[in-house]
Amino acid sequence: MNKEKVYFGKEIEVMFNSDVCIHSGICVKGLPGVFNLSKRPWVDPDADTSEAIARHIDTCPSGALTYKRLDEKNSTKKEDEHA
Repeated sequence: MNKEKVYFGKEIEVMFNSDVCIHSGICVKGLPGVFNLSKRPWVDPDADTSEAIARHIDTCPSGALTYKRLDEKNSTKKEDEHA
C-alpha cells in the first residue's frame, strides 16, 4: 500500500511517501520552515520559494520526497525520476 501524501502549494506540490522514507532528517534540518514535524500539516510548500524547496528535495537520500513545479511553463517533475 502506497502511503504517499501530497501537500499543495501555490507554486509547487510536495509529495511524501512514508513507505520509502529512511528518516535521515535532511528535510527538517535543511528547511525547517517548510518541513516541521511539530506542525500539522508538517509540510508547508508555501514557506519558501519553489526553487529552494525543489533544490532541497533533490537532496533527499531515499527519494521519499518528490515534487511537481507549478510555477514554470514546463513544470519539472522530480517524481518522474523515481517512477
